[in-house]
Amino acid sequence: MFRKKILKKQKLFFILILYMLSHIFLSAYNFYTYFLSPLFWLGFLLIFYHQDLKLPKKNEISIALTISVIFFILYLVSGFILGFNKNLDNHTLIDIFKNLEKVILPIWGIEIVRYELIKSNKNYLGINILITIIIIISEINFKNLFLSHNIIFLHYLISVIIPIIFQNILFTYLSLNSHYDTAIIIRLFTEVPKYFLPIIPYNNWFIEGAFAIIKVLIIYYLFKYFIFSRKNIYYSKGSIILYPLTIIASILLVLFMLGLFNYKPIAILSNSMDPTFRRGDIVIYKKTKSILPGDIIVFKYENQNIIHRLVSINEYYITKGDANINVDHLKIKKEDIKGVYQFHIKYLGYPSIWLNDFFTKEN
Repeated sequence: MFRKKILKKQKLFFILILYMLSHIFLSAYNFYTYFLSPLFWLGFLLIFYHQDLKLPKKNEISIALTISVIFFILYLVSGFILGFNKNLDNHTLIDIFKNLEKVILPIWGIEIVRYELIKSNKNYLGINILITIIIIISEINFKNLFLSHNIIFLHYLISVIIPIIFQNILFTYLSLNSHYDTAIIIRLFTEVPKYFLPIIPYNNWFIEGAFAIIKVLIIYYLFKYFIFSRKNIYYSKGSIILYPLTIIASILLVLFMLGLFNYKPIAILSNSMDPTFRRGDIVIYKKTKSILPGDIIVFKYENQNIIHRLVSINEYYITKGDANINVDHLKIKKEDIKGVYQFHIKYLGYPSIWLNDFFTKEN
């Protein structure tokens, strides 16, 4: 019996390594994404997998379903704040089927392999970390990684790679303490919808990355305090990794809000740029040396930050609010300009406005 378990672990580890290598060298080709990868996991499920595992408890399934539905609803609701785009991956029923099978089968197979390997090595933190790293490598699109220049790589790092790292640490944590069905349910509800919905919320690289990290941390703490803390299990091992990640994510958020990166946030206090953005929105702008007429710029004038559209450049930089009739009669120099508008998030600036109004009234 013990020998059979050892052989089973070896086979599963070999399958995981084989999948990682095939992904590294073949993920740039569509035939791998739409045919070989799904076929690989379909073969695994039919040949190697047998349903002889203990099923998860009802409360674990319930909280997984509840969390998944809540995040699915939030995903849809975000479209009413950020706007919707037509789903370019979803033209016909065949496209929908191809996209679903390229996602569902790998999710199913990977989570089963992860669960079996993690459970059989639950006392070995190093092996658990190695398994997680292999799966992370297996989910990164190396075509996008190597063909991108510095700016695109930064966007890909924040919107894809960092979320993949956080999510896989979470799913390893769930494998240590729960059943693979828990991770599968969460992944299906959060990763699959964008492949079959006719329209999808507009998300840029920053929002995607931030939402993914926040989602991971919320799921972790909900499971930890409502499910795992009531059982005498290995949840502390997941905390060894997830606690530092929580601290790192919090520090990065604080540093971003303080403006220590190239991208900085600013709350909009007026409607002078309506309808581009309005009072109460948060604008993310970027420090840049390349500024052209038509750009929306953030500049400082008499110790006040203003964000208006650049109309022309002569002796000074001439600006105008989109909602204003006349140009601004301000003498703006190049050194006054702090950056160029990148995107905005609706309503997120209201807390800053309320604080500003409160302290203004106090003074």
